Amino acid sequence: MNPTIIYFLVLIFLLFGVVFLQIKFCILSNSSMPHPKPYSFSRWQLVWWTFIIFASFISVIIASGKIPTFDNSTLILLGIGSITTIAATLIDISDNDNAANTANANATQTVVVSPPPAAPADPNAPVTAAPEAAPVVTVVNTPAPQPVLAQSINHNSFFLDILSDRYGINIHRLQAFVFNVVFGVWFIYTTVMHIKNITIASAQPAIDAVIPVITNNNLILLGMSAGIYTTLKTTENKQ
Repeated sequence: MNPTIIYFLVLIFLLFGVVFLQIKFCILSNSSMPHPKPYSFSRWQLVWWTFIIFASFISVIIASGKIPTFDNSTLILLGIGSITTIAATLIDISDNDNAANTANANATQTVVVSPPPAAPADPNAPVTAAPEAAPVVTVVNTPAPQPVLAQSINHNSFFLDILSDRYGINIHRLQAFVFNVVFGVWFIYTTVMHIKNITIASAQPAIDAVIPVITNNNLILLGMSAGIYTTLKTTENKQ
């Protein structure tokens, strides 16, 4: 089969896999209470690059019967996505804990006084004055309502969810999104150009050259975008 056709078939198959996993397990969504859960930029970024790189990797194996060797730039690219997702998740957990602690600290106490339970009457007991029973006092703690956090806002739109915090679309999210999409489309295009000449008889260097190499400056650009997103994410739930 033509290697280019193999590549596009693998892309389509993996795309259906991502859609299934999102419907079943919400792999692109924040770990938050709303339903449906809002989409997460960091998780999208990690799935985006995993999807593209894995499609190239599987296609080369099918077309050539050999396993390609990843360039360092490919590993760094996956590392950027992984670190961004880990950092964003830790920030969300911290914000959720802080919101819960604040709500508990501002809880209101309500004292409820209930009449004492009546003792069952004994018809054979002598008639005497019953001692006065003490009322039942119950203290009810009512936590203060938690503020709506940015990761819990569902905009009912994939693009608005990943590009916005609670104040609207952010330029740093938009910048990181555009860079990732542009480099991802270039990655797919370059892979298509390289893979079309791959056969079972291809040498290992030709097979290793199918998956594109991203230059150091471009990796720095993607890393800076991810770093800016992560840094500014820490401020999204500040009052």
